[in-house]
Amino acid sequence: MENNIKCLIQACDAVGFEYEFIDLDQNFVRVKMDKGWQYFELNKTAFNSEVAFCICGDKSHTYQLLKDVVRVPKTLDFLDFNVAAKYSQYKHCNSIAAALARIDEELEYPVVVKRNKGALGNNVFLCHDAIEAETALKEIFNHHSKSYDYLALAQEFVATKAEYRLLCAYGEPMFAYRRGNAAASFNVKYWENGEQAIHVTDEGLFKQLADFVAPIHNEFPMGWVGYDIIVDDKDDMYLIELNASPQFNNFIETNSIEPVIDLYKKALQVLNQT
Repeated sequence: MENNIKCLIQACDAVGFEYEFIDLDQNFVRVKMDKGWQYFELNKTAFNSEVAFCICGDKSHTYQLLKDVVRVPKTLDFLDFNVAAKYSQYKHCNSIAAALARIDEELEYPVVVKRNKGALGNNVFLCHDAIEAETALKEIFNHHSKSYDYLALAQEFVATKAEYRLLCAYGEPMFAYRRGNAAASFNVKYWENGEQAIHVTDEGLFKQLADFVAPIHNEFPMGWVGYDIIVDDKDDMYLIELNASPQFNNFIETNSIEPVIDLYKKALQVLNQT
């Protein structure tokens, strides 16, 4: 049984919801609520609408939706230059050369180049010049790669002093943690470098994180979301992305499981009332 499901069923026990396992590994479960069954699989939940889940997974749409709501790094998107002709209307640039020219015109190096729907730090590149940006774009648009994406992003690089994840259930901030403890300006896949998730217990810092994302709830209400937030060397906060199906393994390894259980308890009770 994976941690997400373990926390889910402990939350069900605490608030009095019946549940049934569907698969032999006990990672696919349904929870009996007043209006019927709700289904959960690994880190996928019933708390968000389908469109909310999809927008959270689409970094380009997230940027376009929230760029005037909270501070986010400026982001450009590029459709695979070799997509089928019927999709050509969606191309903003027709070649790598045109994409590099646009990056040079609208951003300053270094820039972050990454796939639009990536996760877990895969195909995320810090590019210091056009040569590195070209290499990154070619890797993202590699049709033979399992990490292929038809949309690549070039994003303003923000020198990072710290990175946090804030977890919210139906608009209520529940807990937060620092993602890694190294003073690294570009700390992709921190969990692979022996770094720990550090629970945010400072009430002032927690309130700052919560206040920063508060305007999003009016623009784009979600039932279940992890906000990835970076703090730059001037102490300004930036939203990097949303995660509608966060995993908690790294947090639970070095912290209490209780905040995650409480997160599920809150979300389950609200879901039952909607």
